Amino acid sequence: MKRIAFIHIIPFLAALAVGFIVYQSLLNTDFINSSVKVDVQFDAEQPCEMQIFQEDDKQFSDDFKEKAKLNDPVKNYTLTFDLPVVKKPGRLRIDPGFTRGKWIFKKITLRGLSNNIKFDANSIYEKFKPAKDVKTYRLDNEGVYLESEGSDPNIISTFSLDDYMDDLNAKPFIYVLPFLLALCLAVFMFYIIRKKLSPLVDTEIKATHLFVLIFIFILVLPFLWMNLFPITSSSSGENRKLNEKPVFNFDKIMEYPKLFNHYFDDNFGFRKELSTLNSYYKLKIFQTSSKPDVVVVGKKSWLFSSDPAVITGYQNDKLFTDDELKIIRHNLEEAFDWHATKKADFFVIILPAKSNIYPEYLPECFQRKSGNSKLLQLRDYMEKNSGVKIIDVTNELLAAKKRVEVYYQHDFHWNFQGGYIGYEKLMGAINKGNPKLKANPINNYWTVYRHNHNADLSKILSLENILLNDEWHLEHPLKPLYKKVTPPEYESVVAIQPTVHSQIKNKKLPKAVVYRDSFFSLMYPFFADHFSDAIYIWTNELSVEVIEKEKPDIVVYEMLESSIDKLLEDNPVGMRK
Repeated sequence: MKRIAFIHIIPFLAALAVGFIVYQSLLNTDFINSSVKVDVQFDAEQPCEMQIFQEDDKQFSDDFKEKAKLNDPVKNYTLTFDLPVVKKPGRLRIDPGFTRGKWIFKKITLRGLSNNIKFDANSIYEKFKPAKDVKTYRLDNEGVYLESEGSDPNIISTFSLDDYMDDLNAKPFIYVLPFLLALCLAVFMFYIIRKKLSPLVDTEIKATHLFVLIFIFILVLPFLWMNLFPITSSSSGENRKLNEKPVFNFDKIMEYPKLFNHYFDDNFGFRKELSTLNSYYKLKIFQTSSKPDVVVVGKKSWLFSSDPAVITGYQNDKLFTDDELKIIRHNLEEAFDWHATKKADFFVIILPAKSNIYPEYLPECFQRKSGNSKLLQLRDYMEKNSGVKIIDVTNELLAAKKRVEVYYQHDFHWNFQGGYIGYEKLMGAINKGNPKLKANPINNYWTVYRHNHNADLSKILSLENILLNDEWHLEHPLKPLYKKVTPPEYESVVAIQPTVHSQIKNKKLPKAVVYRDSFFSLMYPFFADHFSDAIYIWTNELSVEVIEKEKPDIVVYEMLESSIDKLLEDNPVGMRK
């Protein structure tokens, strides 16, 4: 049995492992086509910049394009582009260049992983139609002749790439060249290892040999695991897309080690399990964080963000100067007056940071230098010096925390209890000018206790299954009055997250626009019940376009205390006096 193991089994398994690793590695090089490509064969009578756009969800975007610049006229020239990866593949757009000129398209090939789809001149003329700045578009003997009449000519396919994706993404059962190279190396390794192990047939196997084998197995296991059972973005527990394995390209050989290192860091075998174990023991034994540059552990295992942008808010070590307070007052009064000309009531609500409601749980490293904060300072200043008031819920939250938790222990945000208190205070301010708009009593909602695996700070430490968000949810007893509908789009607005749009059939109710952040997500289930139409835009940037397009009755500008310096910036052009 020992002879069989050393002469046959061990060399075979080692050679099999080496062959598998080499084969998988070769699949990630430019030995094979690992992405869908587009080949365009054409003539160009002038220098140009050829571009390929991939439509995503019925729109073309610069985010999904590939381009190549030609400095001279060309004949029978073929350009190869990687097809941009999109969620909802649509049509293909080809832009010959940012210049007037003449081109002849001879062949377009969609080159898949194992199948190709070819369009000759006749098919190009039939399947691609001119869309912009095209003077002449005709089929002739050489191909499809295109002459531009503007600076941005382009043609767009009449078909959707989604119709071909199954064929283009179909992988062959085996890639012949990588398989043959891996097989040759495996045979070579089998021969070498067998020859090296032959003298050990008569050697006594000791415990030290087994320990060495076990140690080697432990070292190799994560590498095998990451190839056999790759981590996905959903299973990683992170709110981001993991780095993908880069394709080795000899033209970009200097960039490959850095790209592979990013991939390796994200996809190392048992990464999440090891991270959870490390974080758990650091928390339980040392009451500290495994990632102190992102999350810190406070008293009684309360977690706080250690983002430099919010740490100064914990310590209250930098308050506004008198000049800064005057600038903010000017900006808010200017925004208030402009919205008034648009017949919209303008409300500013600034939410206190978790550290100012639960300062007793802050770690000792964050020594608070003042009981005052920028929010309280600005609120009091505006109260004394301006007709524009800051809606602040600090006192209400401090009073409520004596009976219920209003912020998550292991999360950056407040909970539904805190969200309801913020909603109640906001509706109280709106009610002064709109008597019919009153906050719904809290006993109108069911309270349901839940354990949620959605605590953002504990998720960073890979402890989301251990440090949960335990909370009382406030839920509608029946279906909510509002329903979500497709949100509008705006040219000038850059939203951090998708815009939310709610509607109620009662058209007698006013219309609202809310500039918000993540905290308002726990307010709008209550807030939406009062408005026939409400649009929630995740941004701190006020917008002239939005107000002029939507013509709301109520405008709410909500932000977190850590973003309060944003108020020092000028209002948008068109809103300034």
